[in-house]
Amino acid sequence: YVGGKTDDVIMRIADIQLAFPFILLAIMALVVLGQGLLNLVIILAIGQWVVYARIARGETISQKRKDYVESARAIGVSHPRIIWRAILPNILAPLIVIGSFNVAGVILSEASLSFLGLGVPPEMPTWGGMLAESRDQLLGGYWWLAVFPGTAIMLTVLSLNILGDWLRDFLDPRLRGR
Repeated sequence: YVGGKTDDVIMRIADIQLAFPFILLAIMALVVLGQGLLNLVIILAIGQWVVYARIARGETISQKRKDYVESARAIGVSHPRIIWRAILPNILAPLIVIGSFNVAGVILSEASLSFLGLGVPPEMPTWGGMLAESRDQLLGGYWWLAVFPGTAIMLTVLSLNILGDWLRDFLDPRLRGR
């Protein structure tokens, strides 16, 4: 909302993080930190903040130039009140939609890292871990050991993407009359 040097520094950090493929950063961090659910959650969260920050920044810049914000500023409404009462409600819809799509990406990232043996410990059941265990069994004719976890991942990600698409349509005020 305020902009300035802090905004520039945060966005440059975000640009640097976006310059590297997330999966490679996650592999490197998990090799250094070691396996574990907490490490995996922290790495997945750190890897995803950039998307939310960039969307929130862009929407905030767009909203703060609208007439209703200028009017509120002209009559002396405080900046925190403008942020909480005018801008935040209008930027939540895109963030919710991005969040629903992002959950699917996090599921795929976790499955990929667990498949590589870097996610959660092997004694914790995950779809990626199940796929990793089924690698050796495929040549023996036990195809279902890979098909069912893979299908579960696919259906979950597909359903989350459909939910995100529906949320985008539902929360878009331009599409409400249709």
